[in-house]
Amino acid sequence: MEGLIRQAYRRYDFAVSVAAVGLAAAASIWLTRFGGPLATVWIANGLAIAALMRRGGEGMLRFLAITTAMVWLLGVLGGFSALNALNLTLVNALEIGWVVRMLSGSEGVTYLEQPLGVQRFIVWAVVVAPVVTSALAAPVHALETGASVWLTLGMRSCSHALGNAIAVPLALGIARWRHIAPLSQQRARRSLLALLLLALATVGAFVQPEVPGLFVVFPPLVLLAMVGNRRWGVGGVLMVALLGGWLTVIGQGPIAEPGTPPALATMQFQLFVLCCIAVALPLVTSMEQRRRLGRTLRGSEARYRMLAEYSHDLVLLLDAQGYCKYVSPAAYPILGYRPDKLVESSLQSLIDEASLATAVELWRRLINGDHPGTTLLRMRHADGSYRVMEAAGGVIDEEPDRVILTLRDVTARIGAEEALREERRLTDITLKAIGDAVFTLDREGRLGFANPAGAELLARSTQPFADKLEDRLPLWRASERVREDHPVRTALNTGAPAGPLLCVLEPEGEPSRAMECSAVPIRNELGGVIGAVFVLHDVSAILALSERMSHLAHFDALTDLPNRPLLLERLSAALGRARQGAHHLAVVFIDVDRFKQINDTLGHVAGDAVLKQVAERLLSAMGAGDTVARLGGDEFVVLIPAVNDRDAVAACALQALEALSAPMRVGRRELRLTASIGIAMFPDDGDEPDLLIRHADMAMYAAKRAGRNDYHFYISSMDAGAQAEFDLENALRAALARSELFLDFQPRVDTSDGRMLGAEALLRWRRTDGTVCRPDAFIPIAEASGLILVIGAWVLKEACQACRDWQDGPLRDVGVSVNISQLQFGRENFLQLVMEALREAGLPPHLLELELTESMLMEPTDAVRQRIAGLKSLGVNLSIDDFGTGYSSLAYLRRFAIDTLKIDRSFIADMADDPEDASVIHAIIALAISLGKRVVAEGVETQRQADLLAALGCHEMQGHLYSPPVDAARLAEFARRRGAARTRRLG
Repeated sequence: MEGLIRQAYRRYDFAVSVAAVGLAAAASIWLTRFGGPLATVWIANGLAIAALMRRGGEGMLRFLAITTAMVWLLGVLGGFSALNALNLTLVNALEIGWVVRMLSGSEGVTYLEQPLGVQRFIVWAVVVAPVVTSALAAPVHALETGASVWLTLGMRSCSHALGNAIAVPLALGIARWRHIAPLSQQRARRSLLALLLLALATVGAFVQPEVPGLFVVFPPLVLLAMVGNRRWGVGGVLMVALLGGWLTVIGQGPIAEPGTPPALATMQFQLFVLCCIAVALPLVTSMEQRRRLGRTLRGSEARYRMLAEYSHDLVLLLDAQGYCKYVSPAAYPILGYRPDKLVESSLQSLIDEASLATAVELWRRLINGDHPGTTLLRMRHADGSYRVMEAAGGVIDEEPDRVILTLRDVTARIGAEEALREERRLTDITLKAIGDAVFTLDREGRLGFANPAGAELLARSTQPFADKLEDRLPLWRASERVREDHPVRTALNTGAPAGPLLCVLEPEGEPSRAMECSAVPIRNELGGVIGAVFVLHDVSAILALSERMSHLAHFDALTDLPNRPLLLERLSAALGRARQGAHHLAVVFIDVDRFKQINDTLGHVAGDAVLKQVAERLLSAMGAGDTVARLGGDEFVVLIPAVNDRDAVAACALQALEALSAPMRVGRRELRLTASIGIAMFPDDGDEPDLLIRHADMAMYAAKRAGRNDYHFYISSMDAGAQAEFDLENALRAALARSELFLDFQPRVDTSDGRMLGAEALLRWRRTDGTVCRPDAFIPIAEASGLILVIGAWVLKEACQACRDWQDGPLRDVGVSVNISQLQFGRENFLQLVMEALREAGLPPHLLELELTESMLMEPTDAVRQRIAGLKSLGVNLSIDDFGTGYSSLAYLRRFAIDTLKIDRSFIADMADDPEDASVIHAIIALAISLGKRVVAEGVETQRQADLLAALGCHEMQGHLYSPPVDAARLAEFARRRGAARTRRLG
């Protein structure tokens, strides 16, 4: 409710003020009919002055015009003549405006809360303005009423002075009622006692006949003003006025003496009340100001003491000689001293000698009244160490011989700054040494910094005077300029890292260079983007090597024909087109007859020469749209993507046989070859790539069985050969039950010193008839039937147990490597299987190496990543078996933590005579070394091969040159021999 009233008053304060002035004027005019000492007190002007002071003089002319008209009307209605009423209202307006102008200021309602304001108020509102305006109004009033001019002057001056003295403080006090602090209980009791004494003094003053006796009220009035506040002071004056006026009306006191003219008695009473106000109002104001200053001073002292007590900085109060007079509690956490122990100690005793001269200069400037800013000082800690302190201070103005010194511990900050400078130095060294071009750019993409590699690129820019970096070093992709998706634009516009993006840079006068570019935004403290860091990484050499490896992954290294993966890819695409076009497709499987004899009698070099000529003749014999691929060895496949019927395919087969039958010169020999050809057609013989190749393979074997140098089409009865595979699968299952499987181990030796480093576990099958079946005869059956999971688990556990057993002999610290099949690696419990094998055997994980194939890593799914990460966390080593024959790619080498690359024996066999194989091996070894991998060469059979591999930097070798696969006992004997031979060489 109170809030609603205040809100309404603020909205209608002008109208409320005008109404208050009108009511006060009407009351004063009405009281003049009854006479008495208070009858002529005119408070309307005081209310108007208070209202205008509160409004800061705003709308004064409008306010005065309205109140003047209203008071004139009230005067005429109250019995005054129109001229006299006009005379009085005009001088009233003059009095109000004059006082407001003389008291104008920004204080408003707080004007009378300052002693100087009270003095000005008494001078202008109580003395000068009432007297002057009364002098102006007295002649006209005297002429209209016939009263004495001097009496009119005195009566009006007193009534207006008393009205202003009462109304203005009272109105402003009511406006500030909520802001006046209440008294404490003790001061309230004292104020109440002083008020009672004032009431008794007032009664005593107005019951005795002497006028000087009236001033007996002043001592209790002064006491009330001193112990109370403005409310009590104004209340005391009002009580004196009301109580004295009542006693005077009933005929008590010197003012009511018989024979005293009423006008004189009224003036005497009003002068007495004015004297009371003149005594109480300044005294109350002065006492309140002193109390406010005291509270402010005490609060300020408490705040500053609290700041010093709870500050993390050390605050010292020093005398002119530099001795501590006050020490804040921060001395203990900062310097390790209790504050009371440092009082009366000198500042010099805490300063390190290295900072003593700086401290003396700081002290001299502080004593001289200068403000030197902050200074770094080294101060001694209680434990003997030193702290770097940031000192600042000054002289206390009221006490020139006292110095305040504030010390902030910046040891950590200085250390951090030094570390930052060192980090920047290392960063500069790194940026100068790094091979990548690094640039910093502003928000608009303009160049700010370039490391030496970047400056070298800028020196060869095709647009050296361009404003933005993306224009100075334009990037290209797919023959189009990189603009909207430029990493710099993306980073600056989105605030997110951009790239890496593979693009091409064309330096001035140089070949194009493949670049991998990326950008990262630079942010300020508020998180806004203010620039970017742009990095250009030259990947030309890596891409060239990657392209070479990709080519090797899809093309045969000897004949440069498509290999099996590329053939399958093209066959899948051709099948899709054949299905859509509803035409036939043929797969022609070609195998050179008795090619093994060529290798055995003429050697592998001659055999490779034969295979190259076979490839060339097949390419010349087939059509332009046909694909001639080499699957391996002497097996070739021709894909004819579109044929009309079998006769056309038969004609192609005869053409191939004719081309191959022509005499072929190898060295000084002339050879005549024949071939066996199998043909499978879509859709009659199958609709899947593998199925068509398998059926063509069956048809080729049928041609061989029929006498060779012929071609056969696939027929369904050829599947009878699958029965043999089924029998082999059943025999393999029985072999698992009868424990016919066993392991042999082929050692791996160090290229540098011939020391045995590890052994590869190789699976063997000793059948019931005593013959040993090699894994290439039954492993495909095991993988196709799923038996490889059981066999693989047995091999892993058996190899771990064997490795643990031989740790106590000459094979100490020699690890074992185990081949893992793709089906086995893809199982969810593979990691658990490895952990179980290690735990059961008690084998340290670092002695186990798992050999994976490239195809296992070509699809980097989350499961593959988790398995690789799990194996590496166990400490197991990983290697890539037959590297270079599959899907060779740099991607998985960078993505996974592979330890070793094993070069396939097909490259090793002819490396001494075939520069192509030697270059491939060289590329693989260089790639492995650059990526921090070890290299193992498989199938090393001659010393010449070993010497070439050692010269190329191969780390380890494995092959019949050193030892065939043997059991654990003979493996230990091999290790002993190698150790003894190495000892002799060292000797």
